[in-house]
Amino acid sequence: MSREQLLDMVKGEPLEAFDRSIDVHISRLRAVLEDNPKHPRRILTLRGAGYVFARAQDSDDAL
Repeated sequence: MSREQLLDMVKGEPLEAFDRSIDVHISRLRAVLEDNPKHPRRILTLRGAGYVFARAQDSDDAL
């Protein structure tokens, strides 16, 4: 989901130009859910699109 979609769902109003609160919330969620929040595997950022909640990705999956 995009930052705008998440904010609209939570606030029920249009996005303000510099509202980065979703980024802060995503960061906090990663701190709780991820083994290594600096290299997330569950809450992924898709540049220019938004965020995706994914299954944990193991390096063995590629084999």
